[in-house]
Amino acid sequence: MYGKMIHILRQIIFLGIMLLSVFGYSQSKTKSYIIEGNEYYQKGKYDNAEFAYKKAAMEDPTSIKANYNLGNALFQQKRYKESITHYKKSAEISTTKNDKHLAYHNLGNAFMQEKDYQNAVDNYKEALKNNPTDDATRYNYALAKNMLKKEQEKQKDKNNKDNKNDQNKQNQDQKQNQQKQNQQNKEQQNNQNKSQDQKSDQQQQQNKGQNPKSGGENGNNKGQGNNSSPEIKQGNNGEGKDKDDAKNNMSDGLLKALQNQEAKTQRKIIQQKAEKQRTTTSKDW
Repeated sequence: MYGKMIHILRQIIFLGIMLLSVFGYSQSKTKSYIIEGNEYYQKGKYDNAEFAYKKAAMEDPTSIKANYNLGNALFQQKRYKESITHYKKSAEISTTKNDKHLAYHNLGNAFMQEKDYQNAVDNYKEALKNNPTDDATRYNYALAKNMLKKEQEKQKDKNNKDNKNDQNKQNQDQKQNQQKQNQQNKEQQNNQNKSQDQKSDQQQQQNKGQNPKSGGENGNNKGQGNNSSPEIKQGNNGEGKDKDDAKNNMSDGLLKALQNQEAKTQRKIIQQKAEKQRTTTSKDW
């Protein structure tokens, strides 16, 4: 039993030594890749430096130097958004204020290049929290705040201009709509006036042909002046009755006069015949 425990303990120690060896080997490779990257970086071969730093980060993802230096190599190639990713990681895993200060300072630089002044101000502020005495960080922080203020003023002016343009456009649209409405009202009024004029003309034409003849004023149905016959129609309440009676009386008078004249003529003829007979008789005597 005791021997078995000794055997297990030996295995654990062996595994520990192996792990330390592997870790040491990995650390050695990470350091070697970082040194290689630094050499390329000093020569301005930033793409080669990037490749070496990436190998170092793959060997040890928690390496502060590998991530920070990789961010620098990307920054030098103007790949600012990619550099921001590695600066952020470096700031997160850093354990010392100096390392955090450097990571946040370079984050501010990268955001300045992207013209993201608000994030630049925020990261310079974090850098100053970790090293308040760094003159470069204080200068960049002041510059970022000034750029942010100008950007905000510019945006404010743009918003005011946009609002003014929108208001002018709205006023113009209202003016056009009002003009359109006025034109429509004018056209509608002209149409109404035209319609009224047409009705007035029609009424005048009707009045010309509808003046009643005398004798029908008291009837419900007035006589029409455009009838071809001069005769007046009789209304429901005796329209034209007086004139019809007068006409009938006149006819009766003429008839009586003719009859009287004829009677006179007959009497005269009879008288002449009588006188003639008397004359003849006297001759015969």
